[in-house]
Amino acid sequence: MDKRLSLLQQILNGDIFRNEKISRHYKLFALIGVYVFITIFMGFVSEWQYVRIGDLKKELQDARNEELTFSSELVNNTRQSAIARQLKENGSALREASTPVIVVK
Repeated sequence: MDKRLSLLQQILNGDIFRNEKISRHYKLFALIGVYVFITIFMGFVSEWQYVRIGDLKKELQDARNEELTFSSELVNNTRQSAIARQLKENGSALREASTPVIVVK
């Protein structure tokens, strides 16, 4: 127990870095620190990209729904009956033909 307390005290005081076994491996500890930092950073980057992909998928679905709405409105507005109704409402002199169309071959 006393040995553990002594080790904890050395770590907190910074005396652990004066130890010869530890001081020989500064470069290794620095490299491990850099790898840990890069790993944490890449985790945050990948999480941010995952959130961004989700936002873009939602935006794409909204755009598809909007396109579908516009397409159906266009189909409804270009039907013959809708065009005839619009002409009638606008008071246009154009009327539907009462005779069928003759196809010349």
